[in-house]
Amino acid sequence: MNLPKLCILIPVFRDQHGLIRTLEVLAGFDDPFDIVVVDDGSPQPIHCDAQYGDHRVTLHRLDRNQGIEHALNAGLELILERGHAFVGRLDCGDLPLPGRFARQLDFLQANPKTGMVGTWARCVDDDGRYLFTLRFPTDHGAIMRYQRYVPALLHPTIMIRTEALREIGLYSDRYRTAEDYDLFIRMGQRWQLANIPEVLTEYIVSDTGTTAAKRKRNLVSRFRIQRDNFAPADIHSWAGLARTAIFMVIPFDWLTAIKKRAWK
Repeated sequence: MNLPKLCILIPVFRDQHGLIRTLEVLAGFDDPFDIVVVDDGSPQPIHCDAQYGDHRVTLHRLDRNQGIEHALNAGLELILERGHAFVGRLDCGDLPLPGRFARQLDFLQANPKTGMVGTWARCVDDDGRYLFTLRFPTDHGAIMRYQRYVPALLHPTIMIRTEALREIGLYSDRYRTAEDYDLFIRMGQRWQLANIPEVLTEYIVSDTGTTAAKRKRNLVSRFRIQRDNFAPADIHSWAGLARTAIFMVIPFDWLTAIKKRAWK
């Protein structure tokens, strides 16, 4: 088997339509990559073809729903076992824009001390209407300061060096719905982090999806991560804890409205 350097990892739970939408867009990419889809125990099993465009697809089904961190780790174990050098992340319904994977691969190959690189993102609602643009800091120092407050990369935009994953370990189940934030912090303690300052991913901010429904749990997990990585001499550690505590009482739709005005 001709193994490409890159494998795209997509977890899915009860979102057949979103998965197919993402896979059909991936079919149009000329970049060499495989795809691993992990069905996290959907009541009605997810299905997809074994090939989209030039890309082989492996569908791995878990026998019961255990949460996204378990689905991600199941996929990563397959990818690491096969020996891919890089992992690209996408969620169902989210779309990579032209050039994303090539830009990230070029960046990681040119920067061997970087373990993970994300992109900026165009955020849309469930109907594809533009909401705002997420622009993250680009260099490691700024990213680590930013992460005292919130994640400084967007999970479905990242590409990870598998060598770095073997060193720091996979996703933790200690912080439900904030497994990405924990991984970003652990990665940044051993490897460089970066974001490419280009909009290379379209990301759905759903009124009905995980972002809104599990927001309270996410903020509690975020608070715990900040507490467990607390640095008393760093004013940003104190400010980050305070910010998260305040956000726990602000309605989700208020935050979305503010972002629409401030981040367009």
